[in-house]
Amino acid sequence: MRELIQQFGRLRLLALVIAFLPFAAMPLAGVVWLWQNGHLLEWLLLLVVCAGIAMLLQWWLAVNDKRRTYESRTRADGNWSSTAEGAWEHVEELAETADPAEYPLNDSGALLQLAQNTLERVAGHFHPEKEHPLLALTLPHTLLIIERASRELRKEIVHTLPFSHRLSLGNLVQARRLQQTAARYHKAYRVGRALISPATAVYKEVSRAVSGHILDYGSDRLQRWLLQEYVRKVGFYAIELYSGNLLLSGELVGAEGRPLQVLVVGPAQSGKTSVIEALAGGETEPEAGDKNISVVRISSAEWGELELWDTPAWKSLPRREARRAVAEADTIIWVSNVEQLDADYEAEQLSRLHRWMGERAGQPEPPLLVALTYCEQGDALALTHDLAETLAVAPENMVALSLADPLARKARQQLSAAFALHHAQAVRSHYWRYLNRQRRAENREIAGRQLRNVAGSAWRTARGVFRRKKR
Repeated sequence: MRELIQQFGRLRLLALVIAFLPFAAMPLAGVVWLWQNGHLLEWLLLLVVCAGIAMLLQWWLAVNDKRRTYESRTRADGNWSSTAEGAWEHVEELAETADPAEYPLNDSGALLQLAQNTLERVAGHFHPEKEHPLLALTLPHTLLIIERASRELRKEIVHTLPFSHRLSLGNLVQARRLQQTAARYHKAYRVGRALISPATAVYKEVSRAVSGHILDYGSDRLQRWLLQEYVRKVGFYAIELYSGNLLLSGELVGAEGRPLQVLVVGPAQSGKTSVIEALAGGETEPEAGDKNISVVRISSAEWGELELWDTPAWKSLPRREARRAVAEADTIIWVSNVEQLDADYEAEQLSRLHRWMGERAGQPEPPLLVALTYCEQGDALALTHDLAETLAVAPENMVALSLADPLARKARQQLSAAFALHHAQAVRSHYWRYLNRQRRAENREIAGRQLRNVAGSAWRTARGVFRRKKR
């Protein structure tokens, strides 16, 4: 400060202060005039009213800005498993603690460390048994995470922040430095202002309380938002990768346009065909599927395209074919005739189905529903609860049906309600099943391409050596 005054010149500074004194006295003179004419109280009342209106407007703008910022933030994917959702909670915790003072945007080393911390949290959640879980990440996948996160963050900045296409990192850094410099001399300025013009000081202090630290809000909040989105983007694609949802091609592949596959199984004479008719809303014409499975294709306004797989009696269905059908199903309906129920046998078979579904490592399991048929007699609700405990099935996965007329409105409503309750889980299972299939296809394609390249290089090398020897 002393050097700045010396460079400017003491006399020149004194001349500037003397020239400014009449203007500084004007607010004081205005207050004296208001006091002499008896209008000081009205002016103070007007000041309070205007300050209150400004405070309400500022509060509304802050709430609206916070809402828009929250809406534009990166969120977890609805198809994630519970393990992936747990990893996302760790990412959110790290994002909320990201501080621009600790990770400046102009410090590439600090940003790289922040990305590494994010990856370590995600990797540690998916592989807690490993001492260094981050080292299990391959180099192409690491580069893919950085590439996708950077691209998505760029799009979000361009579409969310006004004038972001003209805003440079230097502008942000310069604004932060100016804010820090202003904060350093702000107290001295406020004291001097109060000594020179008390009325102006009162007005400015009220304005300051209403508007807040505008420079700090504009710079620090923007940088904090950028850091938080940076952490969320890196964490999002790390979770996509560790959970198997991200292909090396960079695509997030879903199963849009492919029908949900519903497997209907059960003992002989349990009412499987009637259940399919109730779901289809009429008599069906099955198409040829596998050797022992027929396919019924329907279209529903609620659920879209469906494939209903009708099977023979469970005992006559070959285990290998049954296992493959379970692996390919998005929803499984076990149909049980309460009049011919063998509780021990069916409980054992349901347990077998659960084991087969559990073989989908890292993927959401399809919902397993138990449809109890021929429930015309007795209390259906009590029967459902009793058999749920006997068969070791959750009560919400049980549905009691009266299929004397499968097309009756009551029968269709009961089955539709049970199916709709678990539809979201079926969609998640459907999504991950196709994604897993596409990931295996990609791995085969990459391995084949690498083998062809290695074989080609070896052939060219051997041919070159042979030609040199021949010469």
